[in-house]
Order: sequence, then C-alpha cells, then structure tokens
Amino acid sequence: MKAIKILSVILCLLSLSAFGQKTYILKQEYPVGKKYSYAINSDQIINQKIDGKEISYIQNVGTDYIFNIKSLKGIDKTIQVTYKRLTIKSVGMGNELILDSDKEEAGKPNPFSGLKNAGFSMLLASNGTVKSISGVDKMVDSIAAKMTTDTAQLKQMKLSLGKQFNAEVIRQTMESSLKIFPDKAVKIGESWVVNTKMQITMPIEAITTYTLKEVKDNVATISIKGSLISKGNFETMGNKMQTDLKGMNIGDAQVDIRTGIILNSHTRTELYGKMKASEQDIDFDLEGINKIVGKEIN
Repeated sequence: MKAIKILSVILCLLSLSAFGQKTYILKQEYPVGKKYSYAINSDQIINQKIDGKEISYIQNVGTDYIFNIKSLKGIDKTIQVTYKRLTIKSVGMGNELILDSDKEEAGKPNPFSGLKNAGFSMLLASNGTVKSISGVDKMVDSIAAKMTTDTAQLKQMKLSLGKQFNAEVIRQTMESSLKIFPDKAVKIGESWVVNTKMQITMPIEAITTYTLKEVKDNVATISIKGSLISKGNFETMGNKMQTDLKGMNIGDAQVDIRTGIILNSHTRTELYGKMKASEQDIDFDLEGINKIVGKEIN
C-alpha cells in the first residue's frame, strides 16, 4: 500500500512537471486578407550641454500605419504598409514645432501631407525580420509631387525625402518594432536575445533580451530588457556629427499568440554620453517612453 502511495505521488509530480514544461510558439502569423492598424508613439526628453550652456527640449513622434496582409511567399508574408498619420511636436528654447499630416492650412505647405495614404510593401518573416522593402521610390515620388510642382524644387525634395524614406531606413525602422519573436518554441520563464539596428538620425544598435512571463486567454506577456549603443558618424540637417552613447530599454509587451499581432508594448529608454559636431563636444542625455498599440480592423 505504501509503495502504491509513493508511486501515485511520483506520477502526480511527473504530471505537474509535464504541465509546467508546456511550450508556446510565438511568431508572426497574420492571416492573408486581414488588415491591422499599428500606432507607434515616442515621447522624449532631451538634455544637451554645449560649451557650458544647457539646452533642453521635449518631443513627440507618432506614426499610424495600416498593415494589409496581401499574400504568402513560402512562410513569409507580403504586407502592404500604408501611412495613415504622422505627427511631430518639438518644444524647446522658446520655440515650438508642430507638424501633422492631417492638418492643412491655406497658403502654408505641409511637408507631411503627401505622406498620408502613401505606402510601401514589405516581406516579413515569422520572427519579425523584415526581409525586404519595395515601392519606396514610387512612394517618395508621390509624396514630392503633392508638395511642389516646380521642377527644381521637386528634384531637391526627392533627394531630401530619400534620406529619410529609403528602403534600408524603413526596413530597420519596421524591424526595430516587429522583430521580437524567438526562433523556437519557448516555455514560461524562458528568454531569447534579438539584435536590431536603426538609423533615422543617429545610428543605434539594440541588444534585447525578451522573456515569456505568462500566457493567458491567448495573450502572451513578454518582458523586455536590453542595452543600447550609438557609436559612429552621421549627418543631420547638413551637419556632420559623431556619437558615443550608451543606454538601456526596459518594459513589456502583450502579443496575441494566434496571429502574432503586438497588442500593446510599453518601453522606457535611456541614452546618454558624448556627441561631437564641428569639433564641438556635446553632453547628451535622453529619456523616452515608446508605445505600440495594434489591433485587427477587419
């Protein structure tokens, strides 16, 4: 009888162990024909010290996209991405800049108005890697044509837009938000590391550790903890600059495990160190909050 009781306890423990070892497949699995909206928002407080003078400003950048899942290419998805709205607000040194693709004022050209409803196509792998971007040149031509009809200005506009909106910059931007999935099934408490690079203005490399915290009602909660490095040369507004910064990002994300859509993501970012422009040293410090909200729209 005692042996039977011991055997029952062992079997019970084995059962609990098996349950605890349940694995989950986390990946991008958007169904073809579906559409999703993504709103990506970044709030930043930036402090700089130049020749003993302290300069501070705050800025907000918001981008709304529509993802139209067009077709399947092997196990990858071809997605038509459309810009629905882009907003930038920057306040500092007594100045305020507000740009909104939705707002038109008579007699005042809006450099963002041409971006509304413009788009490109991307090939997205199951782990969130963006394999390719196409249609950017056509998108830039369309944006520039809505901003000016003057031939000389049109050429200059295309060159300027091409620095902000080219295939590699867009690929890195999309991948920095979407590449969060492991390459294998994972258990609760298991972690994986993802490396991404992005260069909109300054170059930034992120080495991020993701950990599956829990799964409830088909929603996976994933913790985010990573390090940021920005080291190299770049050019902004005609100025050549060097950067030597480091920092971190920490937060969490909720993902629908049936489709891989990022329902919510919230991360806090810090980046600090030295920059140099025209042999002028700059102390740089940034604190930011980045948010992503995604949902199915059909």
